[in-house]
Amino acid sequence: MLPATPLPVPSQVLDTSGLLCPIPIVRTAAVVKGLSDGDVLLVTATDPGIAVDMPMWCKAMGHEHLATFKDGASWKSYLRKRPRPPRRMP
Repeated sequence: MLPATPLPVPSQVLDTSGLLCPIPIVRTAAVVKGLSDGDVLLVTATDPGIAVDMPMWCKAMGHEHLATFKDGASWKSYLRKRPRPPRRMP
């Protein structure tokens, strides 16, 4: 089911089809490191676990989870890279 609101054009696409948890998230983390703040990444996957894993990973890492949905035989997950919050000095 497609999201109700239009999604932004991704800056990069990562295909993790055929890979199982945790590899789609591990590969996502590696790609996100190379993105600029505000860039959008589209991750395609066949592992249905991405529907739970991607929103949780985005929340834990401070990135914006835009959508994850099933599209035919695969899943599509959109996220926006957010800047890391500044470190607090003790």
